[in-house]
Amino acid sequence: MSLPPRSSVGFWGFLTALTALTFVRIDLHARPSAVSEPGEGLAVVQADVAPVAASLPAPKPHRHVIADTLGPDESIYLALKRHRVSDLQITLLSTALSPVLQVRKDPKPGDFFRLELDSLHAVARFEYTPLKAPDRPVLVERQAEELVARRWQRPVTETTETLRVFIEDNLFNAIASTGENDALTDLVVDDVFGSVLDFHTVPRHGDRLGLVFTRQSVDGRFLRYGKILMALYEGESLSRVGVYYEDPAGAGDYYDETGESLERMFLLKPMSFRRISSPFSRRRFHPILKRHQPHLGTDYAAAPGTPVWSTAHGVVTHAGWNGGYGKMVEIKHANGYRTRYAHLSRILVRKGQRVSKSDHVGHVGATGRATGPHLHYELIQNGRHINPASVNGGAGRPLAAEYRPAFQEHYRSLRERLDKSTGAMGPLLAAKGP
Repeated sequence: MSLPPRSSVGFWGFLTALTALTFVRIDLHARPSAVSEPGEGLAVVQADVAPVAASLPAPKPHRHVIADTLGPDESIYLALKRHRVSDLQITLLSTALSPVLQVRKDPKPGDFFRLELDSLHAVARFEYTPLKAPDRPVLVERQAEELVARRWQRPVTETTETLRVFIEDNLFNAIASTGENDALTDLVVDDVFGSVLDFHTVPRHGDRLGLVFTRQSVDGRFLRYGKILMALYEGESLSRVGVYYEDPAGAGDYYDETGESLERMFLLKPMSFRRISSPFSRRRFHPILKRHQPHLGTDYAAAPGTPVWSTAHGVVTHAGWNGGYGKMVEIKHANGYRTRYAHLSRILVRKGQRVSKSDHVGHVGATGRATGPHLHYELIQNGRHINPASVNGGAGRPLAAEYRPAFQEHYRSLRERLDKSTGAMGPLLAAKGP
């Protein structure tokens, strides 16, 4: 840009304007800034911005989630190692779990777990839900710098149900055909009629069973069966009623319709099974020795590891190896009785230990002289072997007279409930079937 000649008026006017502009810029720089210095203007700006910042959600800490179930023969340690969790974090978690969970014994295949790791791959939260007790999960949470475990109770809903079945071939298939599982059948066979009805010999085509029972659930999902309140079996050869009644003193038992207890000295069988592979016999062809000889017991075919229980109260007189019996438990009972449980894979009691009826004494195996996994069960009285099916004759203990009126009212109420929901069972016509 060319400037006007120094002698001209334009030159001096331009210089005057440039000088004034310079002073204005200097003056502006010298004034306090409303933004950079504290003052009323800053307060207004902060008041406008602060509510916007407060409304923004705080950033969530990053977490890595692992959810899985335990596989066959898998421990919590092996399951977490499969997901590349460090040994240090597994050790810290196991230490936290130890007061509420036996990490080497309690976990079973199918148990569910959910693990949350923070951004540094440290355990932040761990939830463990047992397959057989989903209402009692274990929760581990980080509190400050420590992992703390607790067992908590999920709300359980209990409902009362009714059921009636007709038997075509056996009770197990009849109940299964309604959509119920074998656990309900075992309650009928073992808990209600375990001392008075042998469901492997009694049922015939056309026999009927009516039930009033309770069902427990968690979050709408089936958990387990509760008590069977009444079982009514009507068969061609015999009929039985089992009503659960708890007296004012808190003692509960199953009684027939007259108030006589269904409990006897012995249970008719020492385990849950589906087949007798060899019955009691005075002359049987032995599959290993290839000759006829007495088989003074009953063989129950079952999967290895199936629990075996004592059939009566008593004291363990032998718990260990016994020649061809393999691993065996012998129990001494009242009135000169003894029972033997042979070919076990594992023994759960020791010599001299007192046991009650239904206490677990071992697991099914094939030790000793056995062709496959089964339980050999013997019942002996005063040194003589007897057929287990022949015990438990006679009457049961009667309910105290002062409780009879309340019991009869309880029985009538349950019977009416069963008849209203399934229809009165009426006279039995076994030959015609359902």
